[in-house]
This record gives sequence, C-alpha cells and structure tokens, in this order.
Amino acid sequence: MSAEAFDPNPTLGALLVGTLAGAVTTVQAYIYHTRFPDDHWMIKATVAFIWAAEASHVGAVSHTLYTLLVTDYGHPEALLARPPRSIIGYIFITVTVAVTVQIFFSYRIYVLSKSRIIPYITYALSFVRFVLGVSLFSVGLSVKSVTEFGTKWQWLGVTMWSLSAAEDVTITATLVFLLWRQRGKVHKSTTAFLDKIIMWAIETGLMTCSLSLITVILFHRRPNDFIWIAFSTIEARMFSNSLLASLNSRHVLRELREGGSKNGGVLSLTNTNYMRPTYAPGPPTISVEVHTTHDVERDLDSDSSMRKGSAY
Repeated sequence: MSAEAFDPNPTLGALLVGTLAGAVTTVQAYIYHTRFPDDHWMIKATVAFIWAAEASHVGAVSHTLYTLLVTDYGHPEALLARPPRSIIGYIFITVTVAVTVQIFFSYRIYVLSKSRIIPYITYALSFVRFVLGVSLFSVGLSVKSVTEFGTKWQWLGVTMWSLSAAEDVTITATLVFLLWRQRGKVHKSTTAFLDKIIMWAIETGLMTCSLSLITVILFHRRPNDFIWIAFSTIEARMFSNSLLASLNSRHVLRELREGGSKNGGVLSLTNTNYMRPTYAPGPPTISVEVHTTHDVERDLDSDSSMRKGSAY
C-alpha cells in the first residue's frame, strides 16, 4: 500500500470512532453503581467485569492507534504488512463481552419462562461462539498480515459473527414473545409498563444483530482494511451498553410499576431479580374489630365501709 493510495477513513478513522464510544460504557457503569448499591453481588460482579473488559478494549485500540500514528508514522504500508497484535486482542475482548451479555439475557429467558429449552440453545450458541473467538484469536497471533488473516481464516470469522446474529435474533424473539404473553395477565394500566420493556428488547436486539451482520458482510467483502474491525469495536460497545442500560432503566420501570399498582396487579420486574415475572395482585384487606367487656364484681358492704372511711 503506497502513501498516495492510503485512505485513513475506513481504517484509522473507523477505529477512532469506535474507541470514542467507550466513554458511554463508563458513564453507564457509574450510573449503575450510584443508583443500585444494594443489588446482588453477582450483578455487581457482572457489571464490573464488563467495565474492566471495555477498559481493556479501549487500551488495546489505543495501543493500535499509537503504533500506527506515532511509531509507524509516515509508513502506511505497515498497516497491512504486520499490524499490532493488539488488534487481535480486542477482537477476543469483543467476543468475551458479547458472550457474557448474551448469557445474561439467556438467563432472563429462563426466569421468565421457567423452561430450559431456549436457554440451553442460546447457551450452546454462546459456547460455540466463544470457542470460535478463541480460535480466531489464536490464529490471528501467528498470521503475518491482515490480508492473510482475512483470506485464510475468513470462514472462521464469518461463522462466528453469523452465530452471534442468530443468537441475538433467538434471544430477542423469545423475550418479546414471553413479555407479550404476559400482557393478558395484568391490569390494563400495566400494559404501558410491559410495552416499554418489549420496545427496549426489540431495540437492543436489532442493534446488536445488525452490527453482527454488518461485520460479517464487511469481513467477507473487504477483508483487507480495518472497517470491519471498527464495526466489531462498536459491537462490543453495543453489547455492554445494552446490559447496563437494561439495569439502569429500572428506576423508570419502577415508576411505571408504582403507577400501575394503584389500579391492581403489577408485573414485578424492577427488583434485583430483574425480569422475574410475579403477577402480584394486592392482598385482600381483612378488618378485625375487637370488643372488650370487663366484668366487675363488688362487695356492697365493703364498698359502703370504704365510703364511710373516706370521710375521715
């Protein structure tokens, strides 16, 4: 690649845009820890792990940009000759973040449905995707150029991102179906509460699935530039923020729930067991009235003597 033919927009520019989006994850993590300090330790650990992975992701991308823009400044051919190994590192981090988030949403399906069929399917897809990600990371460390990586191991990347898109569709469709089925079991005033959750599930599922499909297409059609890596970088941000946003939105859902509870039952989805459906109509009010009767027996002679004695 000559200096005259080098176009930084689909390469370095795309990486830079993906890195800047990492600040959103930090803001979301801060909001979570300030609003929900009493959450279960497993939820807190998941959020901490996601944030640490995103911080490592930003560090790896920053190393790549520093190497290409400072260390190899004036030599754009180095971009495709032997790129920094940190590029392969943040591909692995992206897979780790995506699999963690997909397992989180798969558990939601189990909590809502009490059925293990769909969760086991999505768990299996997550496991296969993680294995493919580790394999892609391993072979990426040994390749000599981006061209070799995109040509020789293209099938591996296409399979991995295709599985990710299929899993996103499965999780989203199942969540929407389960939530929609609950609409007939709650009070009419609570349907707005459910509709909000359904809308968020569709939006997050569409974003992550779309990014996986775009990455597959770009990796297949343009394996020799970094634009597919940039979309993979943004994909990690979308997965992490979908999890954090779903946790942080509980204060909005709580307000909707409290509004619906005034008119009857409510679907409880805002506690630490988020997405656990418990239709709880208000308990019947039992009024108990107690009447106390005191029986007093008096000795008339004794009473008369006491009255006489009181005159002295």
